Amino acid sequence: SCRDIERCEGSRCLPACPEGEVYVPATGAEGFTMGAELHGPELDAPHNVVLTQPFCMDATEVTVRAYQRCVEASACEEPRTWGMWINYPKLADHPVNKVDWKQARAYCQWRGQDLPSEAQWEWAATGGDGRRWAWGNDEPTCERADFPLGLQKSPSSDDGCHGGGTSPVATLKGAKHWPSGDIHDLSGNVWEWCLDNFIRYPTTSETDPVHLRAVDSVHVVRGGGWNRSARGIRAQYRGGAVVDYRVPGLGFRCVRNPETAHTKAPTPASEQ
Repeated sequence: SCRDIERCEGSRCLPACPEGEVYVPATGAEGFTMGAELHGPELDAPHNVVLTQPFCMDATEVTVRAYQRCVEASACEEPRTWGMWINYPKLADHPVNKVDWKQARAYCQWRGQDLPSEAQWEWAATGGDGRRWAWGNDEPTCERADFPLGLQKSPSSDDGCHGGGTSPVATLKGAKHWPSGDIHDLSGNVWEWCLDNFIRYPTTSETDPVHLRAVDSVHVVRGGGWNRSARGIRAQYRGGAVVDYRVPGLGFRCVRNPETAHTKAPTPASEQ
């Protein structure tokens, strides 16, 4: 039988994600190689990962406009609205920023979704073909991603493609194309929260991994931001942020897991 994110057509199950979400298929039994030793083998050793279920991923990072609906429904807390590079509430088409992990997850769950596992995020960004960036292996440009061209003035300097700050979502050409649609801004613009804690990769194969062992600890962030280098926006590059981190270059997007296969959140590896 087809999952609830699919529709049946004869003997086939076809994608049926809600509007604004892109169907990402399961990996198949062979899985894909996750990790590229960008931090060295002690943190991100290449290993095989199998995802047994498809999922729907938001085509864009969650926007200020979308997040504001959750605030108005009294289901979400307002983002931080002081400091530099404030998006909320005026930059409606930009990614919401300055939200911590719990705020981001609350929004996703309000939508019947969840934050992506780190494995889901990398599979969605690469399709398992080893590409360096979401669009492929061509070097980043300001037409493809919002990131710093050339050398950064400092590790966190405000020197993205447009002089600092985010771009409106889905306005750049560096999307990852899937048959059911494009997923935008997976490389650059804002970092994106993942469900998992930031821990070292295993050296053995994993199936449907979710490493959520300590909610109030450090979580994985992916995709780099407008103030991260071409290396930092690589599809395999991992970052880590404390659970209550709220900064200008960090946002999120959500995934929808099939109810018929999983609960709304995949079962953490520590509980399997």
